[in-house]
Amino acid sequence: VFTGNANGQGAPAALVLRVRNGVQTYETLARLDTSTNRFVPNPIDLGSTGDQVYLILYATGVRNRTALAAVNVKIGGVDAPVSFAQGQGSLAGLDQINALIQRSLIGRGEVEVVLTVDGKAANTVRVNIR
Repeated sequence: VFTGNANGQGAPAALVLRVRNGVQTYETLARLDTSTNRFVPNPIDLGSTGDQVYLILYATGVRNRTALAAVNVKIGGVDAPVSFAQGQGSLAGLDQINALIQRSLIGRGEVEVVLTVDGKAANTVRVNIR
């Protein structure tokens, strides 16, 4: 999983996709903390009960998965259903994973995100759930 700090740790180089009343909007996941000169995760607001909020991760090697069901994401130990996991489309070698963030995570704060593909775990990253 690619990270904002380019070291495989901390905030992922990712986006948040919000679907509200059929309208899709994208939000940045990380911001630069100028005191540490490192990217940290912005709190993700899961919004109202009708909102669907997806974590969009970027990685490599995912497109070679055996099946979509072989791609698993856990956010704070909670399964995040994966709806998309394949080549990103416009950048060679970049793979995209879309995982639904469960509302049961509201208020959890900073949590780990673990991506597993065909039983192999990627590096662990962190997000912040408001």
